[in-house]
Amino acid sequence: MSSDQDIAGLRQEVADVTKEIIDLISTRNELAKKIAAAKVRGALPAEDPRVEDALVRVVVRECEEKGVSKEVGLKVLSTLLAESKRVQGFKSKQQLITPMMMSAKAQQIEATGRQLLRLDVGEPNFHPPKAVLDATSEALYGFKTHYTGTRGIPALVSAVRGYLQRKHSFTAKDTELIVNPGGRFGVYLALSTTVAEGESAIVIEPNWPAYKEGLQYIGARPISVHTTLEEGWLPSAEAIHDAIRPNTKAIVLSYPANPTGAILSPPKFKEIVDLANDHRLTVISDEIYTDYANKPCPSILSSGAEKFILTASFSKTWAMTGFRVGYTVSSEETISKMMKIQSLLLTSVPEFIQYGAIKALESDSEVVRNSEAMIVRINEACSELDAISALEYVKPDGAMYVFPQAKKTDFDCVSFTMKLLEEKGVTVSPGTGFGDYPRAFRISLGGSDDTIVQGIRKIGELLA
Repeated sequence: MSSDQDIAGLRQEVADVTKEIIDLISTRNELAKKIAAAKVRGALPAEDPRVEDALVRVVVRECEEKGVSKEVGLKVLSTLLAESKRVQGFKSKQQLITPMMMSAKAQQIEATGRQLLRLDVGEPNFHPPKAVLDATSEALYGFKTHYTGTRGIPALVSAVRGYLQRKHSFTAKDTELIVNPGGRFGVYLALSTTVAEGESAIVIEPNWPAYKEGLQYIGARPISVHTTLEEGWLPSAEAIHDAIRPNTKAIVLSYPANPTGAILSPPKFKEIVDLANDHRLTVISDEIYTDYANKPCPSILSSGAEKFILTASFSKTWAMTGFRVGYTVSSEETISKMMKIQSLLLTSVPEFIQYGAIKALESDSEVVRNSEAMIVRINEACSELDAISALEYVKPDGAMYVFPQAKKTDFDCVSFTMKLLEEKGVTVSPGTGFGDYPRAFRISLGGSDDTIVQGIRKIGELLA
């Protein structure tokens, strides 16, 4: 038999095996439908994370025994689980309204001419430093309008390195930095270069929904560690340890936290980092609100993490949300992966904006001013919330939000949010946008002092 005939025969076997796989998927789908029907009859929950965990362990074990790449096995399992949910008609039990959705709805209403008290916007109403505006304008009129290297212009990379040295006593190489088009894209790069399809990462909740959404977009599984108001919205190392699975690759931390304003104490932060080191997990630390901290807030750069990614942005600290510029710090290997993705999708941050960002890193007085103003707003908001007996809350240690919770156990935050908008013209973000928190909602302190005070008083009127 010739080599061509050998190959043709083997290819036919491959085709036959592929057909068998499709037949097995069809059989699996029918079993999934029967399971769904049994769940309905027994009034059982649509999702059971323990079943998924057990399947992960089975796949990992089988891959090891059969000499199949674990990464391939987990990707296949991820596809099969998604297909099971599709044929079962799975839908989330919660009505999900994210902060971005709430903001879009409010903008539509404002476009009709109606004035709202906006307590939903995660954006400070401060102005960027004048030095930033001048430098950006000068660069623009100086025709700094060309492509740049994906990492960022050398002057900005050098300025970020100097800033990290001053702020954290951290010495970074150029190859350990990349300038990103905003913190959100930095977070996506961190997730996509660390966690692959079929793998998982731990997210502490309540939290900004983009972490879970980003993981789901790349086909990875977010594993939520639920915290409560009674715990001060802080996780225990034990709860995080219990959430680690055979396919877990990362832990996402973000302190001061959005939406709670909570800050991990340095000892608790170190405990979590040590846990990550023990399990060879990457710690992804989103430190966008680090300058809005009312007490010491540890940074991943000084924590002893063996594998880490820091994401940061100019948006909050220097009120440069519309500039869309941030940066990421990690190992040379990880930054190299990020460079490839960013180069493919975006090329670089606009050149003239990068020149403005350099001046932001020199604008220390504005940082102090903005931070002090946010502390005043937190105090004012808490003073107003103290007068609302229907609510309970933990005073934020930082960031720019308060996350009150209704004392009534049957409170529906989505219905309340819609009623507050319709009857009082006040916008807040429902707690279900940040995790399983149907009794809570987020109040943003990005607006003026008067907006915050009047908005919270109207919340009190509706709850009275």
